[in-house]
Amino acid sequence: MDECLRHYGRSSESETCAQCQRSSVPITRCRECFQPPELCRSCQIEAHVHQPFHWVDVWSGDYFARDSLQNLGLILNIGHCGAACPAAVPYPTIPLVVVHINGVHKMSISFCRCDDGAKRYVQLLRERLFPASYEHPQTAFTFAVLADFHLHTLCSKKSAYDYYAKIVRQTSDVVPSSTSDRYREFLRACRIWMDLEATRRSGQAHGLQRLLPAFAAARIRSPLCPACPQLGINVTVNEHLVTLYLGGDGNFSLSSKKKAVDGNDTPLNNGAGFFPEQEHFQNYITTHEDFKLVDYRQPQTCSGFKTSMLFQGSLGCRSSGVYSWSCIRHGLYRPGGTVDLQVGERYVFSNVDYAFAGAISG
Repeated sequence: MDECLRHYGRSSESETCAQCQRSSVPITRCRECFQPPELCRSCQIEAHVHQPFHWVDVWSGDYFARDSLQNLGLILNIGHCGAACPAAVPYPTIPLVVVHINGVHKMSISFCRCDDGAKRYVQLLRERLFPASYEHPQTAFTFAVLADFHLHTLCSKKSAYDYYAKIVRQTSDVVPSSTSDRYREFLRACRIWMDLEATRRSGQAHGLQRLLPAFAAARIRSPLCPACPQLGINVTVNEHLVTLYLGGDGNFSLSSKKKAVDGNDTPLNNGAGFFPEQEHFQNYITTHEDFKLVDYRQPQTCSGFKTSMLFQGSLGCRSSGVYSWSCIRHGLYRPGGTVDLQVGERYVFSNVDYAFAGAISG
């Protein structure tokens, strides 16, 4: 306990900066750096030109108080590797809220104003800052926080709300309401970020779809099984030495509740992944299925499926589950072979047929 409490006080009684050796009060130290020396304000800023999102402690005379580098006078220069743009010296700085892994930071930004300088949102992207808007960005997210949240959603199933609540607590655990609310912008940025990651990892950003057959190029973001036979990729049409085995099954834990949806919402991956193009799928199901035959008022007596039946159809869920096709030898899902189910734990043959048609497309 004594060693833990030592970090809350001064490491020495010296009133001089550890770097410039000039007398300067108060002495500051970084919370994020390893083995941080106690520096004056100017030296602390100089040491964090390339680490602008660190939190610092400022000695108040009795204790260290948490503060930001912006309050010490740090200006985040964009476009010249941390140096001030020679064409931007007369111009005032612009406030920008930056969300990083360790909290929400209010920064003073100085953009590059050279004649051949890029637009502001492009300058931010080149500095690994993802802007929340294009015309006049006032909020940006570091690539690190977007990648970190992406891993959390895949590994621990953490929601964006819980993850952003953690960031707010890291900013101010005493008064969380004092932190700038960027939750809505965070949702939009994460959605676009994940779509860009899928584009990069699938090779679509490098034009890989031009080298694939039409059926594989149309759904390049959902990779085909590399071990199974794929016509035009690893098997020619004239030979039949191996067979593709497919199997289908339903998952009723993947239900989707009804909620308000923005009418102007635009899908970024409509029909290019594991699910088919939604409008065409909905029209097909509406044409071939008579959902009026299902009486939701009739009590369900099957004890094995009571939980799912409580939320079937129009009783709270937009989708009661999914049906998906995969190669049964290796367990990889087929592109276009996953569809929604609408009526409890009921296999609707139109849904299954549509999913199978998408799974063998091409």
